[in-house]
Amino acid sequence: MPVPRSRPEQFVPSGWDSGTPERKAKFVNSLLRFIVDGFPRERFTRSLYLGLSNHGYFGFIAHYDIHGFYAERLSTSERQACFLRDLTRDCEREAGLDRPDLWTDVKAALAKQLLVEPDEASSRRPRQFPPMGARAASRRDDAPTLF
Repeated sequence: MPVPRSRPEQFVPSGWDSGTPERKAKFVNSLLRFIVDGFPRERFTRSLYLGLSNHGYFGFIAHYDIHGFYAERLSTSERQACFLRDLTRDCEREAGLDRPDLWTDVKAALAKQLLVEPDEASSRRPRQFPPMGARAASRRDDAPTLF
């Protein structure tokens, strides 16, 4: 699947060396290509890891290192679907803000590309859990209650 290329002209400097327009464009292009190619482990680079866990303010914690991040967020199809859902939600939520220091210009570019087709959305729908209170909680007398 062809991925539209982002250009540095689309982005504003963040004020940090890690947030130049060129680096932001490279990050967006690398991340989208990584996703389209099916999250191959060998293509999860240090710059992608740092962009997601540190520089880009996406809210993903570092998981200590690149290997832990990949294992926790990207190693299975279920984790990949959750990652995409979280990334898309966060990008859409912050895309309208005027905060290039928080990479909102990057998030706006990603939000446009990450919108899922309706047919694909149904296959990625998370498991539905019963509403709160639908099942009575079991009583446990092994510890005192606080109320």
